[in-house]
Amino acid sequence: MKTDFQNDTLTIFLEGRIDSNNANETETQIMEALSKNPADAEVQIDAEKLDYISSAGLRVLMKLRKKIKTPLPVLNVSNDVYEIFSVTGFTELLDVHKKMREVSVEGCEVIGEGANGKVYRLTKDEMIKVFKHSIPLEAVEDEREASRKAFLLGVPCAIAFDTVKCGDSYGTIYETLNAGTLTEIIRSNPERLPELARSSALLLKRLHEIDVPEGQMPKASRLLHNTLDKVAKYFASDDVEKMHALYNAIPEGNHFIHNDYHTKNIMESNGELMLIDLGDAGMGNPAIDLIHCYMMYQVVGTVTGEAKDEDVLGFIGITYREMHEFWKIFIDTYCGGDKEKVESLCEKLKPYAMLMYLTIAMVYPQFPEKYRSIYTGKVRSDILSRYDELVNFNWEI
Repeated sequence: MKTDFQNDTLTIFLEGRIDSNNANETETQIMEALSKNPADAEVQIDAEKLDYISSAGLRVLMKLRKKIKTPLPVLNVSNDVYEIFSVTGFTELLDVHKKMREVSVEGCEVIGEGANGKVYRLTKDEMIKVFKHSIPLEAVEDEREASRKAFLLGVPCAIAFDTVKCGDSYGTIYETLNAGTLTEIIRSNPERLPELARSSALLLKRLHEIDVPEGQMPKASRLLHNTLDKVAKYFASDDVEKMHALYNAIPEGNHFIHNDYHTKNIMESNGELMLIDLGDAGMGNPAIDLIHCYMMYQVVGTVTGEAKDEDVLGFIGITYREMHEFWKIFIDTYCGGDKEKVESLCEKLKPYAMLMYLTIAMVYPQFPEKYRSIYTGKVRSDILSRYDELVNFNWEI
């Protein structure tokens, strides 16, 4: 048995067979390894080379689990060994993970790209989203689970099959959709923009009518507050409290919220719109999606001067004029053609969308430092100066 201690984590590598013949010896070695490392170290088992484990071996792992008093991850488990964990109920007692299959995307067609990674056509029936190497496995699995939950709620989205390794990154395997993103369609067929704006608005309206059972998905508002926590160091504590209060003023809800709804994350497959990139999905108030949409179509590229196409194409891939045209049709459709409702809603969305954009932009590693004072200044002058007014908005939509 080998061990390795890195980044405050003790990894125990199990190999071969563990049964009644060597279970006691394995237990002794494991306990010796524990005693030689910090008492507060995280502990995990790497079972990549484990061929078989009997009930005697499983009891050794249970003793280890009780001793460390925290969940015990068991990683890289083969299908045969996983079956043993499963039929004995140990998948409920330990944090057991199957060994990931490794997939190569060499020579595969790129069919999409976002902030967190690229999507490749893997086979006729499968596509893979390969995440950037900086994205941890936990985040990848969270997105896969969000997709599964959304699908079960009736959200039109690609079915996620498996989590895999792709070089030094993780990937998620999805069913292949005979589809293109709305961004790609507008690029090649700009005359379809009005139709796609209307259909995407109607889809969002339908999504917001989905009631999410309590506890089924996380609160959509969590991302708003997480962003504020990341930029808090650039503001006075009173200002940070006020920004949190503005987001808290949006009532919670149990509606399905995509949290990143725009033309790069909507695909058309055989005449039906399908959603991708559901990692941030949650439950909440429809205002959160609409604020995000307003930010993408109306605010992006406008903070430091007149927007230019080269400033906005990198976000959702359509021109500044197309973004504005899309939004005008989109919000009019969402509001059922009620012009007064559109005007009233946009007055509320604009400052919140500006707050969202200014703070999200500052979180990106590639954010130009020269703009920091401009962005923080605009938060104070354009948003917080109107705090008493904004915090009292009526968000009934």
